[in-house]
Amino acid sequence: MDAEGKRGRFGNPVAWLVLGIPAATVVAGFWTLSVAMGDSATDANPDKVRRTAQVQVASIEADETAAARGLAATLTLAPDSALVVLDQSAGPVAPLLQLVHPIESTLDRQLVLAPDPRGWRAGESIAAPHGWHVRLLAADGSWRLVGRYQPGDTELRLEPAVTTP
Repeated sequence: MDAEGKRGRFGNPVAWLVLGIPAATVVAGFWTLSVAMGDSATDANPDKVRRTAQVQVASIEADETAAARGLAATLTLAPDSALVVLDQSAGPVAPLLQLVHPIESTLDRQLVLAPDPRGWRAGESIAAPHGWHVRLLAADGSWRLVGRYQPGDTELRLEPAVTTP
């Protein structure tokens, strides 16, 4: 049997490479576009940002206010709840506890805090198999404390993202 007979009905394998590689590239390009334009393709940061040309500018005023006031907090995690204890009073209105997933914005959560004799309590756990960027914000947005949860943590320190000079 000659070489032409062995190829059979699939033809020349080089021709398949010449056609297959560009076709696979086009398919991969469309897949990349669909991922980039998906629901969680935007920034993982939930703050409003001002976009100027290719630069994103986020306000750090809330962080500066927290640093100027000397605010900090401890977040203690229990299996069924979370307790936020501020180092000093931040007012009578409950702050907001945000859990921001570092990559997938659809996993972000915001927990409602209720008064507790020791501080503010969330009625659900924040434990997860992945990390969180934890943000504690004043109800009016005037200050913000941040921290990082890693799976297995039982206590977190929440502090301003900036320091005062």
